Amino acid sequence: MKNIENFFTAYKNAVWQKDTIGLLALYGPEVLAFDMWDKSHFNDLQEWKPEIEGWLNALGDEQVKVDFECVKIHESENLGFASGFILFQAVSPEGEALRGMKNRISLGFAKSENEWKVVHQHISAPISSENLSAILDL
Repeated sequence: MKNIENFFTAYKNAVWQKDTIGLLALYGPEVLAFDMWDKSHFNDLQEWKPEIEGWLNALGDEQVKVDFECVKIHESENLGFASGFILFQAVSPEGEALRGMKNRISLGFAKSENEWKVVHQHISAPISSENLSAILDL
């Protein structure tokens, strides 16, 4: 990616197209990823790759529409940080929204040879103290 801003469009497109290679290309080999599902963190891209492939391959004929909201980007010459909300929405072949969830996302970027790569990703949701469930208004 030539610009950090490109991440958001490239991520949306790769997920919609179930393009595992394109999605993984956004991340550096040493990426540390914190996720909300089964295994809570991955220490590098090789460890995370099967999880990404499994997610996109398990969709069958559904697709996932991704939107980002309230994105803020801070960057210096070789380091960048972005945060915001990420909305995942499963879509049927007929275009019907089946289910969705909104999470918080924080991203750390490093620039090498004029290319930005994600080296840290953290996806989370606040937990309700009353019923111990993840909450974000949709």
